[in-house]
Amino acid sequence: MSEFQKLFGLGIEPKCTGMDASPVVCAAYGLLFEGDRTGAEHRFKRILRDNPRDADAMAGLAICVAEATGRFVSATKLASEAVRLAPQSPAGYYALAYIHLLGSRLEQGYRYLVKAQKLAPGDPRLKSGFALFDKERPPVISDLQRNHPVNVALTGVRTFMRSSLHRTMVGLLVLESVFLTGSLFV
Repeated sequence: MSEFQKLFGLGIEPKCTGMDASPVVCAAYGLLFEGDRTGAEHRFKRILRDNPRDADAMAGLAICVAEATGRFVSATKLASEAVRLAPQSPAGYYALAYIHLLGSRLEQGYRYLVKAQKLAPGDPRLKSGFALFDKERPPVISDLQRNHPVNVALTGVRTFMRSSLHRTMVGLLVLESVFLTGSLFV
């Protein structure tokens, strides 16, 4: 079972809803989501034979190469080419993020996930990317086990704070509490 399939087993719909890609590319991603790397790789190659400038297909092929063979350098080159072909598409950034996360380069992977999220916040691939990032990331308190209740709670807070809206809400609550506390002592 591929890492991609395991991540999509976490309750993520293996459909192309939210992805801005052609139906043929969505069908190839569907095979990848189901764990059929070989079939997906053949479809992506066929799409690229017909249209060598299809950034979504190139990004999908990069994911297949990284997962199937572990050739992260080749996969990174393919994903970088996808970004170069379509800088406004999240597919290349997502592929770069996924490849970096598979190669245990968490900081680079997270940066590319954030870039992809800014371009397409509803893309279903982002959820799997953040799930992989959270899985590979060390626990908040490294002396405790990952499933310790304190680490579980702090990981939830850390995940909640990922969104700029949530950070703004927390900042406003802190300011309000400082204001209210200060007015009590006056």
